[in-house]
Amino acid sequence: MITSQDFYNVMCAMVPLYFAMFVAYGSVKWWKIFTPEQCSGINRFVAVFAVPILSFHFISQNDPYQMDTRFILADTVSKVLVLLILSVWAIVSNSGLDWVITLFSVATLPNTLVMGIPLLKAMYGDFTQSLMVQVVVLQCIIWYIL
Repeated sequence: MITSQDFYNVMCAMVPLYFAMFVAYGSVKWWKIFTPEQCSGINRFVAVFAVPILSFHFISQNDPYQMDTRFILADTVSKVLVLLILSVWAIVSNSGLDWVITLFSVATLPNTLVMGIPLLKAMYGDFTQSLMVQVVVLQCIIWYIL
């Protein structure tokens, strides 16, 4: 049963993230604070500096010798199964490789760093942060390269 404290914890993790997205949308769409060129610059800054630094912060806290092998195996098996299913679908439907790559990315590479870590920590406790960091490490080392 979900308690009011659980709901409060999840809202404390979600509200700042969605509030920031709402303010960013409003500052461009309604309030005209930023121009499209400025938005492009902000997006580039986030992609080139902010996300890699945030990734480095979490990845540097990970001890590769203490990683949960069952969790990593489960994550890897699920991604390989999705990749196999998408490959079969691409062969049967004569779809291009572009669709396989896009659907694989959407299905298996979620936004664990920005949204996943705060939400899972709020829902299940502190131990999930280390699991999500392990997923981020594997995504950076293996899955993004593919």
